[in-house]
Amino acid sequence: MTWVSHSVVTYATMFVVTHNVYIAGAAMLGSTFPDRIEGPLWQMWHRSYSHWFVLYVAVMALLWSPDILSVNGPFLWKEGLGHTARTFFFWFFAGALLHIPEDAICGPVPFLYPTKRTTVLPRLFRVRSVGEFFFVTGYCMLLYLLNKWI
Repeated sequence: MTWVSHSVVTYATMFVVTHNVYIAGAAMLGSTFPDRIEGPLWQMWHRSYSHWFVLYVAVMALLWSPDILSVNGPFLWKEGLGHTARTFFFWFFAGALLHIPEDAICGPVPFLYPTKRTTVLPRLFRVRSVGEFFFVTGYCMLLYLLNKWI
């Protein structure tokens, strides 16, 4: 997926699941993180360590606390900067974690080993194709309809 597609799909998913713009926004910012940290050597390192889900699950486990789930944006600052930063980065890395299955539907990603890419999900489209556009549009429309029924 392109960065724009990652951002749109992650924001829509997180907003429908949490009904919280702060959580969805933090996740959207994190949704491109696995590609951004590859830097200028992205062709050599693409979809290896930066796309290994274990790293993101580990970071999220370190940041986890039960109050992370109840984010109330306007009152978030009352908890202090440390709590605010921890909450932001938890959801940021949740967005980075969502990046991996989003990439898995358009190619292989690492699963058991960070340097061995495996086809985990069926390939639905090619990156930067009309299929990607239709997938993102259809996915968002489906989320909208599900949100109306829930």
